[in-house]
Amino acid sequence: MLIELWRKVVADDYTSTCCAICGNDFDRGTVFPVTFTDEGDELGETCPVCLDYLNRRKQDGDDPTGGPAPWDNWPAREWPALRDLEEARERYPEPMFSDRAGLEAAASDPDTEYGIYQASMIWKMKRETQRS
Repeated sequence: MLIELWRKVVADDYTSTCCAICGNDFDRGTVFPVTFTDEGDELGETCPVCLDYLNRRKQDGDDPTGGPAPWDNWPAREWPALRDLEEARERYPEPMFSDRAGLEAAASDPDTEYGIYQASMIWKMKRETQRS
C-alpha cells in the first residue's frame, strides 16, 4: 500500500468525501492523504484517523515474510505520518487556486494543467516492485 499527500488544487472543489479505507465521511482539508495499491492503482482519499491507524498498525507486528528479502519494506517506510499531514496543512493553509477560473488562467494547455496537478502531490511514493 502506498500513501501520498496531495494539496487541494481548487478551493471550490469538493470538501467532504468518503474514506477509501473505513468508509466514513471526512473533510479533506487543504492537504489530504490518498491511498494506492503497491502497483499504483488509486484506492482514494483516506481520512486522518485511518492514516494514523495504518502507520501505528504497521509498527505493531513482526515482518510476516521473516526478513528483509524480498519485500524490504517492513515496517512501512516512506509513508507520511499524521504529524506530516498536520505539518503540510500548516505549510499549505490555502488551496493552490481560489477557483476554477484561476486554474484555467494558469493552465493554458493540458500539459500545463497536468503539471499543476503533479505539483499538488507534495508527498509522493515510488511504486513498489517485487524483486525476484
